[in-house]
Amino acid sequence: MPTQPPSDPFAAHKFNPLDIPTHLLERFEESPLLSFPPLTMPAETGIYGLYVGDELIYFGKATGKSHLRKRFSEHARKIGGRKNIKLSQLQCRFLMIAEEWVHYAEHHLIDHYELEWNGSGFGSHVPGAGRPGVKGPPTWDQKYPRK
Repeated sequence: MPTQPPSDPFAAHKFNPLDIPTHLLERFEESPLLSFPPLTMPAETGIYGLYVGDELIYFGKATGKSHLRKRFSEHARKIGGRKNIKLSQLQCRFLMIAEEWVHYAEHHLIDHYELEWNGSGFGSHVPGAGRPGVKGPPTWDQKYPRK
């Protein structure tokens, strides 16, 4: 959404319902920041962000059988078995979104944030050098080796 000049007295009252990327970003950033993993999670499709401290470091999606609860559980197990990082350092936020919008939302927010762990091998279900285009261990595995 184009920003309005500061002299526009009606800037705060303008709304473009078709500006989905801006609304998505605003809604995500307004969602509560929670400890990771949260005590309860819905078995719903959606998008989520993981934070180390207050820094957003990973953005992911949860679809179909890999709903939010399952993805957070997978990530918690992976992080819990690594050196150089502790679950207590992490926080998260998430949005429940209809499955047909999940891929779009994830793609848009990954492009917006350009995060350290995205593309590092962290969230992939295909480990290590088995990932397409990856030779040798992923950068995430190098930075956070198995215990």
